[in-house]
Amino acid sequence: MPATWDEAIARIVERVRPLAGPDVLALSYGGSMGLVQRKFPLRMFHAMGATLHDGGVCDATGTAGFEAVLGRCLGPDLDEVLECDLLVLWGCDMARTHQHLQPKVKKLLERGVPVVAIDVWRTETIRTLEAWGGFGLIVQPGTDAALALCVTRIAFEVGEVDQEFLVEQCVGADAFEAHVRARCDLETTAKITGLDPKSITELAGLLMRAERPFVKTGIGFARRRNGGMSMRAVCSMAAVLGHADRVHFESFEHFALAEDAVIRPDLRPQGSANAPVTHVQLGRELCAGRFRAAFVWCHNPAVVLPESALVRKGLARDDLFLVVHEHFLTETAELADVVLPATMFPEHEDVYRSYGHRWMQHALPAVKAPGGTWPATANSSGPRSNVETFSGLAKALGLRKECWDVTASSVCAELLDASRSRLNEDELARLETGAPVKPANRTHTDWGTPSGKVELVSERMRALGAPAMATFVPDDWCGDTGAFVLLSCPSVHTHNSTYSHSARHAKKAGPARVFVNPRDAEALGVRAGERVTLSNARASITLPVALCEDTPRHAVRIDGLPLRSEIPEGVGVNALVSGAVSDLGNGSVLYSTRVDVRPYAG
Repeated sequence: MPATWDEAIARIVERVRPLAGPDVLALSYGGSMGLVQRKFPLRMFHAMGATLHDGGVCDATGTAGFEAVLGRCLGPDLDEVLECDLLVLWGCDMARTHQHLQPKVKKLLERGVPVVAIDVWRTETIRTLEAWGGFGLIVQPGTDAALALCVTRIAFEVGEVDQEFLVEQCVGADAFEAHVRARCDLETTAKITGLDPKSITELAGLLMRAERPFVKTGIGFARRRNGGMSMRAVCSMAAVLGHADRVHFESFEHFALAEDAVIRPDLRPQGSANAPVTHVQLGRELCAGRFRAAFVWCHNPAVVLPESALVRKGLARDDLFLVVHEHFLTETAELADVVLPATMFPEHEDVYRSYGHRWMQHALPAVKAPGGTWPATANSSGPRSNVETFSGLAKALGLRKECWDVTASSVCAELLDASRSRLNEDELARLETGAPVKPANRTHTDWGTPSGKVELVSERMRALGAPAMATFVPDDWCGDTGAFVLLSCPSVHTHNSTYSHSARHAKKAGPARVFVNPRDAEALGVRAGERVTLSNARASITLPVALCEDTPRHAVRIDGLPLRSEIPEGVGVNALVSGAVSDLGNGSVLYSTRVDVRPYAG
């Protein structure tokens, strides 16, 4: 039923004020990439002593793998990709996730610079490169580490390693050389990866000859049981070739902004440092009866998390009070006791840092929210920003003044002022005008690992129970035994699940479907348009078949996140995905999912 803001806040206070802090769960993720609007609500939850989560869904595994070898997630400047003499897109579907990179890639190929993409299916990126003069290598899912380590072995065997770099900047070079020479031979790797030996040696040759390569890794390829090891292997390969600073994963270490000024962990009551929830296992935690209230912002957990049927069931508990701050009535918002309307990016002030690039910006509102004012007034019925909403809640809950005596402008100012050790006066002045700013490069005396060097042998990994050196560990598929690998790919048409219901996007995307190789469809006895059921121990979903030669044999592909209403079983694709954690970082194992496929029985 409709309510005013005052009525909604009063109901929230009535239900939440009596609860102990740890019984309140804060759930946010990447629905906004602004540092202030996305993270300010955590100030309120710190002051409450609430339970947070560990964030391990998107890039946690890749980050942990990168840091294990190369330390800081920095790498080369993506703006300088045109200066490279080889570009390797490793698990990076540029056409779907880095579209802005495509014009530069085309220029590289026009200049004769080799470009190769490595992926598990013939993506739009690979097809585009083939048309422009580049090429792709399609590997068996979960075998990236085997390929990278084989290339490393070849480099050692032919003497094309950077011996000076290995001696001066690396830990464990001799042990690592012995390690890869004892395994990762060409013939075995060809069988593991599904590549022919010639393709592997050609890739090795390109990497060994390059003087200024650019290895752009994706984020998704590490979202599997052995994903951390895959990233460690790629980073170790680059280090042996003397190109440890030429692997680009993310760029957040470039910024080093004082984000604690936004979230204020110092406000947490003494003795309330309750452990964060493992994000990918949220459904299990909720169904076990944990928590009495949950707040969701910038997130759609009922759709995007693994074991999504459990997440949905847990969020729908009668004894869980659910508050969702959202743009639209998402599948998570449909479960809420209170839904609060949120402003969108152009409607509020924020500070943004790039995701992969090195630029940042202090952005002011460009438009007024429909039915609202900027800033929000007491009697405004329109959407409110995260800062306005959660500062209002904090005040009503009687929390410390630091949680509510603020505005978006004041919190942005707090963040930038606290970051003066990173931003000089000229950069701060330009940010104040709203201009994009690329902060000067940081200087470091070491690599940021425990030893300060590139760690081809990591004692920290050994202490965690992981192999001390990058090693090919076959994917165990979380125990799944289905005959088909499930490839859950980014949608070409929607940025994230928030907009899946949009008529404009839905028209472009068309009805939900599962892409099947024609030979597999023939073996299953199904034709295009007929429905098949994908199932494993966790769930079943039924979708119509679309035939696709680019989907490999013994794999099925689903683009984006079809709405639950499009699936007869009433669950989403992520209901099929295990809540097991990856080898590093407690990350998602999205791509370690197997299913059986059968014609729909009706």
